[in-house]
Amino acid sequence: MYKLYGVKKWGSLGPQCILEELGAPYEMVWLSAEDRRGSYRKINPLGYVPSLQLADGRFVFESSAIVTHLTDAHPSDLAPRAGTPDHALYLSWLTWLNAEIYSTMNAAEFLESEDNSVGDPASRASLAAAVRAKVDGLFDIVERRLGESGGFMLGEKVSAVDHYLMMVTLWTLPNRHALYGRCPNIGRVVAAINARPAVAKVLALNDLA
Repeated sequence: MYKLYGVKKWGSLGPQCILEELGAPYEMVWLSAEDRRGSYRKINPLGYVPSLQLADGRFVFESSAIVTHLTDAHPSDLAPRAGTPDHALYLSWLTWLNAEIYSTMNAAEFLESEDNSVGDPASRASLAAAVRAKVDGLFDIVERRLGESGGFMLGEKVSAVDHYLMMVTLWTLPNRHALYGRCPNIGRVVAAINARPAVAKVLALNDLA
């Protein structure tokens, strides 16, 4: 059995969706802020989520790595077969969403944090606005991709990349619904993903129903 460490509405949501979709047995461990500053650092030195404990006791970090491992370990329609050209494209888009959108949003949140005392407030606000503008541009790339792909990120069929896309839209400003209005292709894909029973279950568990 897997053990997934996470925080509601955070980066553990995507991997949790995939675990539910695959029907893989797992235990969900919800972490508090105190946990992430304390005992959880023995698992993940930075206190970041998610982390997935494997059957042999070792841990996998980074949400995109966890999703990739799960879809490779449990073959299904959610990902192309490992080693194929289609799987290479799957890895490309999954990694891109993590490296570009997820990471850039994290940078904006760092600049916007009340705990951030680097530089002066005006400079931080200006930088944060520029980073948020970059995030908007990245979602524009996804919107164009969906307009050209035939429906979903990899084509006509749903894949785990679409679940990952749904997750990262949760953190947009002013809110995800504004993004869906501006980018209707993204909104359409998210609605299709959210309608899947396994995803609806996870959204409810994350207080997003």
